[in-house]
Amino acid sequence: MDIRSLEKTMYSFMNDYSEGAHPRILELLNKTNYYQHIGYGQDVHSKKAKEYIKKLIGKEDVDIHFIPGSQVQNSV
Repeated sequence: MDIRSLEKTMYSFMNDYSEGAHPRILELLNKTNYYQHIGYGQDVHSKKAKEYIKKLIGKEDVDIHFIPGSQVQNSV
């Protein structure tokens, strides 16, 4: 690809609500669509993500909390 064509390309990210999802994300969501999970932050996916983040930052003695979007995160 010619770098000059990239200079003329503009991508506008208005917000995370107006953008589509990557096809792989949609595929995984479709696979788990009918699974039931307990409350946000207590499910197996959140627990795995917490362990991954701890490993990534090299710290096991940290508390990790997921905060829902919207106005709640603005008050933290």
